[in-house]
Amino acid sequence: MIRQKSHFNEESEIEELRKRVEELENREKHLIKSLRLNESLHLKILDALPINIFLEDPEGRTIFVNEQVCKAHGVNGEDLVGKTVFDFFPKSIAESLREIDLEVWKKGTLQTNEVSTEFNGKKGHMLTGKTIINLEESKKEYLLGFGLDITDLKNAEEKISHMAYHDALTGLPNRWFIKSCLNKYNSAADKGILLLDLDHFKIINDSLGHEAGDQLLQSVARRLREVIKEDNVLARFGGDEFIIFMPQITSVDEAFEVSEEIIKTMKEPFRIYGQKFIISPSIGISLHPIHGEDMETLIINADLAMYHSKEKGRNCYSLFTPMLKEKAIDRMHMLAK
Repeated sequence: MIRQKSHFNEESEIEELRKRVEELENREKHLIKSLRLNESLHLKILDALPINIFLEDPEGRTIFVNEQVCKAHGVNGEDLVGKTVFDFFPKSIAESLREIDLEVWKKGTLQTNEVSTEFNGKKGHMLTGKTIINLEESKKEYLLGFGLDITDLKNAEEKISHMAYHDALTGLPNRWFIKSCLNKYNSAADKGILLLDLDHFKIINDSLGHEAGDQLLQSVARRLREVIKEDNVLARFGGDEFIIFMPQITSVDEAFEVSEEIIKTMKEPFRIYGQKFIISPSIGISLHPIHGEDMETLIINADLAMYHSKEKGRNCYSLFTPMLKEKAIDRMHMLAK
């Protein structure tokens, strides 16, 4: 009886062990399935995000990329894993990106940057964010990064900026652009301002209409572009006024030479609606720094010189002198009486 009971106990223990093993196997299968589901869910989330997400090792080799990165490069993820930015970006862009990576590795904190990119030969802009993550299990560190395509936003900003600082009719820079020029050219060289007004433009504009006037202004702008040097800035100041900023001149004679070239080129008749018109310029000149330290003062003084040219009979140029300012003040006092 004792032997039978012992044999029965052994069978019972074996059966218990079998159940335990089966329970463990089922739990393991469930755990593996759960892990796979979680992994699949996490990948689905990463792939669904409309941003580039990537993981790199300290040497810059790609460990992981989401679907958006693959779409941007037009390849599968396997083609990117193990590669560096030098394998799929032009050298200049790759060097810039790697420099940012090294800075992130050095500081170990999140850094965001606007960077130039090029995917499949198409240039663009991205907002990138990069930081360092540490995996406790493996004691390894990786660079985690994201990139959001902001090309359309940058293009829109550039378009708005261009519209804000350029004349819609002629495509030239406008008065707001020209007023910022003095700050852009802070060299020690002298600078010149030529303010040009079209004589009797209002007669043509009123008699033939604004469209004819617009065509004439466009034609004038084209001719002026041909006369001035590449380093000079031509702008439409408003109405029938144009302004030329000379960032570095050796003497006042240089401003006189440009003025003479303008008068010469304007002698050729303009053809509008099949009719020929000759329109002359009156030009005023002011020089930095002797006639003003800021652009506003230079423009005011060039304007006074330009009106002096009109008083002299038009189709000529005049250099600003302090006497012109005194005369303007006297006229203002007379009008105030």
